[in-house]
Amino acid sequence: MTALTPDLRTTDPGDLDPESVLWEARPELAAIRQTARAAIASPWAVLGCVLARVALSVPPSVVIPPLGNDRSAVASLNVFVGLVGPSGVGKGVATAAAEDVLDIQPGAGRLIEKRPLGSGEGISHMFVDTDSEGENTPAIHSVWFDVPEIDTLTALVGRQASTTSSELRKMFSGEGLGFTNSDATRRKIVPAHSYRAALVAGVQPLKAGPLLDDAAGGTPQRFLWLPATDPGAPDVAPDAPEPLRWASPVLATEHRRTPLTVAPSITAVLRKERLDRLREVITDGLGQQNLVRLKVASLLALLARRLDVTEGDWQLADYIMHVSDRTRGRMQDALRAEAALAVRARAEARAAFDEHQDDAAVHRTADKILAKLSTEPTPASTVRAALGKNLREYIEAAVDSLIRRGLVERLDDEYQGRPRIMLRLRQ
Repeated sequence: MTALTPDLRTTDPGDLDPESVLWEARPELAAIRQTARAAIASPWAVLGCVLARVALSVPPSVVIPPLGNDRSAVASLNVFVGLVGPSGVGKGVATAAAEDVLDIQPGAGRLIEKRPLGSGEGISHMFVDTDSEGENTPAIHSVWFDVPEIDTLTALVGRQASTTSSELRKMFSGEGLGFTNSDATRRKIVPAHSYRAALVAGVQPLKAGPLLDDAAGGTPQRFLWLPATDPGAPDVAPDAPEPLRWASPVLATEHRRTPLTVAPSITAVLRKERLDRLREVITDGLGQQNLVRLKVASLLALLARRLDVTEGDWQLADYIMHVSDRTRGRMQDALRAEAALAVRARAEARAAFDEHQDDAAVHRTADKILAKLSTEPTPASTVRAALGKNLREYIEAAVDSLIRRGLVERLDDEYQGRPRIMLRLRQ
């Protein structure tokens, strides 16, 4: 495999050459790009959906090994993918195209059930079946949580006392799901690492604010954000390639825990980061990012039908994470720009309102002045004193308006050796 260079990793994803190193690194990646472009979809979006399908096709017994010596501290391959783009770019097309990339024969992978996302309490119900005697049993299927529009997820997360965010974070890690409930028919407890799940959401950037705002909870850091657009799409769509025959390298019904083998160089990097965070050397709140990268590297290995995660997988995952970071950054930039426009619009609206209010006050002041004047000169100070306090600041503007309209004239006068201004109605 050709290594990714630092220059490539800092290249804008929208400027990538169609024959880029990433897509040509492996036959399966080239097939993903060709399938995507044949369907007029984003290769990145199709890649994210293919990785999700790979995760769902291997049994939950396949796990990422722990960094320390605690053999129980394994990580799940459950993944969250955000397909980012404006309305109408074909996020659904990308999801459908991903199904054409891999030819998974019956028995070569777990059954995948596509379900809408519901409440936090309802998530555990997706992973529990009921036997003929009414007892709860672990589901034999994996669940693809389909969120066509991010509004659905943000609405669920934003509900008062919502448990959706916390349950999703547990699902990402493969932790136990469910809540104790006095009603046995509603009590669905799912043991840790007994289920496989993926969440794939369509994301319009300007609607992602509530989800990105949950950074303190760590939800957005658990997503792989990939663009649903393809600036380099060819004018003529290529022919679709034949689907790749693929099978899970571990029997789909295997219950014995099967840790992946991670290259020592990768483990060393992750252990150092873990220690730096434990010692508060790193405090950036991005602790989940390397775990997402490791999941991506693991899924690339499984896509190649391997159980060993190599340095090559890690390098490819590094660039994919760079694209994810860029995509999330662009969403944040779009939201900041939208917020700035909203602030400016509010300021302009307020200024217009204030101007309207000032104009109305000037007209009221002018009416008051006309009522106080006659054809005989009257000191301006006398007129000012006759006005209410709330109108006195508008007297100069009101007088100027009356003079321009030819209703009042201003006279210079002197009283007890001091200059003064007199006002009278124009004859």
